[in-house]
Amino acid sequence: METAIRWSSSSTLEEQQFLIADVNGRTFKHCRVKEAGGKELSHEILSTHHKVPAFRAFDWSPYDQALVAVGQWSGEATVIRLNEENAPALSLPIKHQRLCNAVTFGKPSLLATGLERVRNDFCLNIWDLTQRLLSSSSAASSSSRSSAEPVRKFASSEAITSIKFFPVQSDTFVAGVKGTCIRIYDLRESTGSASLQFPTTAVHNIQIDPLDENYFASAGTQKDTTIQIWDRRSGSSSLPPNLGVSQNQQGPVLEFKETFEASVNATQPNIWSLRYCKGRSGYLGALASTGDFKIFETRKGYSSEAHDVSEYETTFKQQHLSPTAQQLDIKRVHHIEHAYDHPRYRRAGKTRIVSFDFTNLAGPRGRPCAILLRGDQSTEIYELNGAPSAFSISPLAELVSCSALSRPKASPKLPLQRNGLSEAYVTRITPNGDRTIAQLSESLRHGLSLVSNGKSSANSTSANETKTQVPESKSSLLSCGAPREDIDLSDQDAKIDIRDALASFTLRRRRCTEGYLFDCAKNMEIVADDRALCAMWEWIGRAKQIATEGMMAEGLDLSYMGVYGIWNNDLGSERGARTLDKPPSSGNVSHATKTLCEQLELQDFATAESAYPTHRRLCLYLCGFGFPGEHLETTVNDFIGQNQTTKAAALAIIHNQPKLAFRALRSKSPSAALRELSLALAGFVKGNTDETWNETVQDIASSLHDPYARAILAFVRSGSWMDVLAETSLPLRDRLAVAIMYLSDVDLTTYIASTTHKCISDGDIEGIPFTGLTAQSIPLLQTYISRTYDLQSAILAIAHTCPRYFQSPLVALWREEYRSQLNTHRLFIQRVQFDVQATKLSVPVNSSKPLLAPPARQVSLRCAHCEQNLDRNPAHAAATVVPAAANSGAGAVGGEVTAAGVPQKLQMNQGSIFGDSRSGTVCPKCGRHMPRCVVCMLWLGMPDPHSKAGAAGNAAAVAGAADEPGRKRGRDLMREMCCVCRSCWHMSHVGHARDWFAKHKVCPVPGCGCRCSELDLGAGE
Repeated sequence: METAIRWSSSSTLEEQQFLIADVNGRTFKHCRVKEAGGKELSHEILSTHHKVPAFRAFDWSPYDQALVAVGQWSGEATVIRLNEENAPALSLPIKHQRLCNAVTFGKPSLLATGLERVRNDFCLNIWDLTQRLLSSSSAASSSSRSSAEPVRKFASSEAITSIKFFPVQSDTFVAGVKGTCIRIYDLRESTGSASLQFPTTAVHNIQIDPLDENYFASAGTQKDTTIQIWDRRSGSSSLPPNLGVSQNQQGPVLEFKETFEASVNATQPNIWSLRYCKGRSGYLGALASTGDFKIFETRKGYSSEAHDVSEYETTFKQQHLSPTAQQLDIKRVHHIEHAYDHPRYRRAGKTRIVSFDFTNLAGPRGRPCAILLRGDQSTEIYELNGAPSAFSISPLAELVSCSALSRPKASPKLPLQRNGLSEAYVTRITPNGDRTIAQLSESLRHGLSLVSNGKSSANSTSANETKTQVPESKSSLLSCGAPREDIDLSDQDAKIDIRDALASFTLRRRRCTEGYLFDCAKNMEIVADDRALCAMWEWIGRAKQIATEGMMAEGLDLSYMGVYGIWNNDLGSERGARTLDKPPSSGNVSHATKTLCEQLELQDFATAESAYPTHRRLCLYLCGFGFPGEHLETTVNDFIGQNQTTKAAALAIIHNQPKLAFRALRSKSPSAALRELSLALAGFVKGNTDETWNETVQDIASSLHDPYARAILAFVRSGSWMDVLAETSLPLRDRLAVAIMYLSDVDLTTYIASTTHKCISDGDIEGIPFTGLTAQSIPLLQTYISRTYDLQSAILAIAHTCPRYFQSPLVALWREEYRSQLNTHRLFIQRVQFDVQATKLSVPVNSSKPLLAPPARQVSLRCAHCEQNLDRNPAHAAATVVPAAANSGAGAVGGEVTAAGVPQKLQMNQGSIFGDSRSGTVCPKCGRHMPRCVVCMLWLGMPDPHSKAGAAGNAAAVAGAADEPGRKRGRDLMREMCCVCRSCWHMSHVGHARDWFAKHKVCPVPGCGCRCSELDLGAGE
């Protein structure tokens, strides 16, 4: 190490100092921090000491900032005063010259030196500087050298590599014996032997955690980047075995092997520095010679093992150490900087970190800081990154983040602050509720780079096709069918507003608020970003329209049936529900198919030879194909008007109308890509195809990404419809139409069965045309929910047929879960709409009674005294006999009770809804009044408007209104009704509450600080 830096442990917010040692230049610079701009540290030099002998080890006294001790190559230790360069230095001589490997200060005035091994001499000397400093100020340097003698000597003929005093227990210190062990010595013992020892070869750069002295760390030898952390409570005694001391020895509590990677030339770096944090326990920093800098954040763990120890060890630990050893775990590794020759982070060698030290002050964010010294002599302050903030997302997509930040602010010039306990700062971020789903999608597309994979290929439409076309890719962020891997967050320039990101989490809720229910056309607009959902709702809308027009024949209802069931004459478990008058059979399904083709006037078309032409026509009709000539041309023109040129051309080709497809491609100023596509189609129609032409078509296809354009090229390249079916970017419903029209019966049966099975296993909702909304679609939707968590779309789709045609406990579970989700999102109106419309959809074909029972009554008013419903219907009263003595208290009048257990005098309250003057103001069961209004202190409640008292009061109000000009006629019934606060439960008349909270915010009850009027703010949003 050529240079080193040390931070003053006595630095304050007002005065922050550090020391720079130049080993080669043999100088010390005592510096003071001026200010810091970012990481750059501006400082001024307080003093510079140039008259320093050549040294290989040094230590800056933490007790006297003016003293620095250096260990020389000759073995002598010299103490220098930084503030007095011309003052004579204090030299501590030795008998035999050798290398001085380590020096360290101990309080109050101790200095330890570690020397290389020499025969018949001690290598670990403890000096008392009190008398030496006094004598050096009055006596000559030569006489001081002759009278110098250490106060204690240890480690005879053993090389010492590193020494450190314990900060609190200043009479003990730890020393590394070269190639042997680490020892802990106690100066209070007169034996001169070590109290504890730890066998290891990692004996260099010993550092003690100043905030937990039970732990100390050591590093390996040269070219060995092993770091070991020891617990001094687990060390063994160094007494001889004949004294009965146990020789059981534990290893380090934590060990890092190969802490730093080898350099590019396979050279293993050295560990230059090892330091513990002064302000936070458990932070250990390590620096390699290559500038690789890591900080290990450790945490304590408790060991359940009980270790046998000797009586001497037990006594020593009871006197000096904590009784229980603790294991350490790695909590986090902070990789501050990589090696300067790292292949990915390569930089100039002079800019690498050459030394560091932890500060005793925290950074502006309350986290530990380290001061860094680079090879170009620049200094900077680095504050560690804290642990990720704890956060939680509510069902309403509100992000609550809790981070630990210290409240004291840093000095305006100096970047550090005092270490201390951190306080939790909670941040609440609400989602952006001002944007629609389309606007939100556009914002997220702007910030994210989306890629495609597998079936969801990228959509590159031609130049004349605008955004009005439904996207052909499922790689949209808002696409439920898109795998999560489709989102690429690797772009560093991607910027997403946190409120928009949170809003994307509430996609289901936003869809619901925009009207996502049973209107298929509206649903397609809401889920326009998801091709699979659009295709599903388009098919459901078509199936609903066909069912309205009539899908009943031969006593069977084939509504919402899929291609699989119709082609195989399979009604599954729905035979009974789809039967109108007689038991069904396979023959009935075949006859019903033929009859439906006649009823719907489905025209025959040129297709593959088949024994089941009516099945093909009906299946093709369900898919939205099989148009007659005039209808086909109209549909193609509609697609052209919507700038979906390639889709129009593909539709014409599927119906074997190449001229119509060519005309579509050449319409409306076609782009270069569309002209190439039309030329390829023209060459195929004329039959001028050869190997060169095939290669040209293949080159054109490789440059196109539009699924319909690729399907057209796949067909014209070989003339085989199997190549079109192999084009997976084409929507599955379009490929199904091609299979129905052009495959043989055997191939079509195989294709339908295999594709249906694959859609069910993959949870692909584009396979709904295969399964239909039948019991066969339940496993498909279950897989879809497991893959995308889109329960909303699944239950809205299957509610069209379940329980109308079949029963499924799984669908019932989905329905209740979806209702619970709506309640969680406080979408009560939308939940009621779902209940009402789902109940209407559950009416079977041969009945007018819905199969879904309406939900039970959810709100009821109860008496605060008897806990009975405030229901005036006498049929609801309990006819039980109660002894008179049980009711002879304050609640009974005269002690007489009826069979219903109600006082005789109040018996008229039950069911007397037309004649009782107090009807509506007292409980009809027990006769008790309702609570008092907290404003007027009168009883709450109002007379029944159907009773005589209610009619009389209303007539009086009308008569009074007639006498006052401008007053609204009639009686404001709402003013007399009662309202209750959901927080403090205080009740009042509605009119009085309006008048009170128009001027006040706090509850009118004295001593109640509830802000009742603010509870319902935003409830209607």
